[in-house]
Amino acid sequence: MDTGAAANLEAEQWQQQQPSSPDPFWLVPFDRNISFVGRNETFTEIDQAFEVKDGSQPKAALCGLGGIGKSQVALEYCFRRRSKDTKCSIFWVNAATVARFEESLNRIASECNISAPDGAKSDAALFLKDWLELEHIGPWLMVIDNVDDEDTFFRGNMSIGKTPSECIPNYQTGSLLFTTRNRKIASDVASPTKPILIHELGKTEGLELVKKQLGDTDPDNTILGLLEELDYTPLAITQAVAFIVKEEMSVQQYLEQYRKNGIAKSTLPNHKFSDQSRPEDTPESVAKTWKLSFEAIRNSNRKAADLLCLINFFQHHGIPAILLQDADEPGESSHLQEATELLKAFSIIDENDSVFSTHRLVQLATRWWLEEENPQDVDKWAFQALKSITSQFPAPSSQPKSDYFKLGEILLPHAEWILQYQFNTATKDSEVTRAKLLASTGRFIHWNGNYDEARSRFKESFEINYQHLGEKHVDTLVSMGLLGWTLATFDQDLLGLPVLKQVVEYRREILGEDDPMTIDSLSDLATAILLTGDYAESEKMQREALARSEQVLGLKHNDTLNCMAHLASVLDEQGKTEEAEKMALKTYELKRELLGHLHPDTLVAEHNVAYMLSQDDEKVDEALSLYRRSLRNKSEVLGLAHNETLITAYNLISYLASNDRVSEARALCEKYIAEAGDVLQRKNTRTQEWLTKFEAVRDNLAESAGNE
Repeated sequence: MDTGAAANLEAEQWQQQQPSSPDPFWLVPFDRNISFVGRNETFTEIDQAFEVKDGSQPKAALCGLGGIGKSQVALEYCFRRRSKDTKCSIFWVNAATVARFEESLNRIASECNISAPDGAKSDAALFLKDWLELEHIGPWLMVIDNVDDEDTFFRGNMSIGKTPSECIPNYQTGSLLFTTRNRKIASDVASPTKPILIHELGKTEGLELVKKQLGDTDPDNTILGLLEELDYTPLAITQAVAFIVKEEMSVQQYLEQYRKNGIAKSTLPNHKFSDQSRPEDTPESVAKTWKLSFEAIRNSNRKAADLLCLINFFQHHGIPAILLQDADEPGESSHLQEATELLKAFSIIDENDSVFSTHRLVQLATRWWLEEENPQDVDKWAFQALKSITSQFPAPSSQPKSDYFKLGEILLPHAEWILQYQFNTATKDSEVTRAKLLASTGRFIHWNGNYDEARSRFKESFEINYQHLGEKHVDTLVSMGLLGWTLATFDQDLLGLPVLKQVVEYRREILGEDDPMTIDSLSDLATAILLTGDYAESEKMQREALARSEQVLGLKHNDTLNCMAHLASVLDEQGKTEEAEKMALKTYELKRELLGHLHPDTLVAEHNVAYMLSQDDEKVDEALSLYRRSLRNKSEVLGLAHNETLITAYNLISYLASNDRVSEARALCEKYIAEAGDVLQRKNTRTQEWLTKFEAVRDNLAESAGNE
């Protein structure tokens, strides 16, 4: 069979293998609100907005103040839609931040078994859009919740190179329901449909909501008096009712206490930290009901009050319990449970399988209270949050375990959130802790292929540590070593050489010759020396690093195997191909045994063996087989647009062409550009350069085919 036809057949087979959905999906991460009342006119408006001409996509946008009930309306609509149309798949996406949006899409893709061509998981969010547009069977509804910030939704850069708005599926059998506080955004996302405005509850609805939870314990006129004070705002009503139930008081008693609690709306600040919320987005009633609840919480359980202050500095959704625990406090587990149960009782937080969330207005009110009542505590709680995330975020590692990537993905949105905070009075402790988190998150995103952002974080981490700890401190040397390693190894920049020389010198002095960190930096320095062309010195230094690592850590340690891989590269550069090939193969086999065949480090070693085999004219078939397996595995684990995947794809295409398989090389190049080109164009400068290289190869191959 012609190799070009084979590539096309492979693409067709992939299309046929994608899962269909005879059974509808229900991916809404919330239970039904049993206290929901009214809003029937709003549901009619949504249904009317979804009635569009053939060929158009049904869209609607719910718009209103924070706490007015937009998300609750959307949630109730999901349950009603499922009852009305049992064949409709329903999905829920959180668009509060870029990280949350991408996490939602990845979760949906995972639940639906959606993956990229060749099984790529990292770019699953990108291919979910195509699947919903082309492969999903039957109608579907997607709620895109919390689309409140224009920059986030229309210009925020996801790891796959897309903005969130570009990942919204567009198909006539799929309906989109947005929620937003921003009327302009509502008009843009739902165009040509007009935004559906969510207003305060009416008197009948308000009475029904209160009585549904309290019964007929108070006269209607008393309840209406409370509702008027609360501006008929659902979030404020929910908090007030929770307070009344918890404190076992009457509506009249609560109303009297509420009226004594003087908070003017004009005092609510415009918080620069809390997602650019505006004062007019925060109903006065929410702040007042929150304050009453907070004072009751503080009087009965100080731990719960402290917890609420701490939560203010995390991203408001998806807060894992590990961020709230104080390992040094005796009986922490029971104290945390008591505190969270109290906060749930007052409708301050929600919990789902030890993962907590709160409303952004609760965070705003907490922040407002801190700044008004205890301004010195704002930095205190921000620092507590910073310490918590930093202590839990996986440390930089050259041999991450299986939970490294899962934990990093969960904590990254919270790390990004706290890294945005600017301390009113930065201290040495806060700056050094921030530097540690910069190094840890930098290494995590480096594993995911974002080398430029990682280098920036390593640099900032080093500068902070250098200023506060000095150049010879262990932490300074960690960030300094990461910076030099990235510059030399990934940027091929000679500026990394003096940095690594300094790291080796200081680590020898402070830690000793045989400390694993000293050995690691020695191997990095040897790799950097390759850039100067001094192969003999590089080989000598790399052999020393390998010998010391094997003696100290043993042969089956990833640091030792990294030294072995680096030495194989040095040998290959000098034309010592037989020794280099044997060493590369041994490294690969040991990494497979130690880390597993799909670990990112194993995948690099797999590619290195393929590359060395490709230099032997008698091992063409063996090299091609391993190259293809390497590309398939990297695509599955790292995604199409990861730098490591791009290296393998480019080398395989070039190798095919050099072995007179031009049509196959051209077909693979065309296929790769078609599948990954858009991601490469948008992701970053480095991937754009890769796209230019692929396009140049494609054009050269087309010219070669024309001359045949």
